[in-house]
Amino acid sequence: MLKLNRSKKTVISSIIIIFLIVVSVILGIDYISTENRPLTKEKDESTISITVNNGDTLYGVFEKLKEENIMPNVFFAKVYLKLNHISDKIMVGDYTINTNVTLKELVNILQSGIGTTKKITFPEGYTVEEIAQTLQENGIIKADSFLKAVKNYNVPSYITLNNEKKYNLEGFLFPDTYNFRNGMTGDEIIETMLEKFNIVMNEIQNETGITIPKDDYEKYATIGSIIEKEASTDEDRSLVSSVIYNRLKSDMLLQIDATVVYALGNPKINIVTYKDLEVDSPYNTYLNKGLTIGPICNPGKESLLAAIKPDNTDYLYYVLTENGSHFFTNNYQDFLKKKEELNVN
Repeated sequence: MLKLNRSKKTVISSIIIIFLIVVSVILGIDYISTENRPLTKEKDESTISITVNNGDTLYGVFEKLKEENIMPNVFFAKVYLKLNHISDKIMVGDYTINTNVTLKELVNILQSGIGTTKKITFPEGYTVEEIAQTLQENGIIKADSFLKAVKNYNVPSYITLNNEKKYNLEGFLFPDTYNFRNGMTGDEIIETMLEKFNIVMNEIQNETGITIPKDDYEKYATIGSIIEKEASTDEDRSLVSSVIYNRLKSDMLLQIDATVVYALGNPKINIVTYKDLEVDSPYNTYLNKGLTIGPICNPGKESLLAAIKPDNTDYLYYVLTENGSHFFTNNYQDFLKKKEELNVN
């Protein structure tokens, strides 16, 4: 009888051991499976979108993914974090993540912020250097790295390469609101903004019915950039454009202050002095006839449209008035009189 009891105990112990081994194997397989492929694929989608807000943690994101049936084995994901002493702190942002990532890759992405996107707005009239600074402030790319990419970029054929230009791409990085990914290269950013410039030029062509040869893109970008800096109201854009064209036809110096400001490299200058007008630069329209060597900023759609379709006037002069609009005239004496009234040098 004693032997039988011992035999039964041995069998039971063996069953328990086998059961524990089987459970351990199953758990081990599930753990390894979670470590290698923590996310499930929804239908035919190869990526998922994850939004991380202030205060979110890895644990919280994992639980949310579980609720959405994207991460079925959250328990093992948490075990992985515990075993590897991984902090649950993550970077705020919008992520697009490939569903075949390993758990280690997923954690690294969420903790490094690589792949996050950020909405960034570049106002009309921003220069290349202001765009670079904005990108750096938003953590997308360092300003000097972006400027290096601008200088080394293989520009489209419609842009004239010239060593005297500050930046060959000035005028063609279209100002707009973009969703840029943290860690993007300078070339990727440039390509996105250049593509938008081309889209807008095609829109203008379709809306106006005017054929715009690509060989004329630089001329319109240059005139548009001057309009962007000079016109204070939308109503003034096509009028300023007409003055530029009329002065060019009359073989007159353009004498536009905004070109001098760009030549000086200080966009914060509000008043140009007589000494400033003497700056030796191909951008100084007080010293050089014709258009500047290239655009002086990146113009928006309305300024490009005004450059392409100026008003039909005989105006040769304009001066900024108190209400922010301009006074236009074809008479030099009237121009001087208005400047005197406004106490403008």
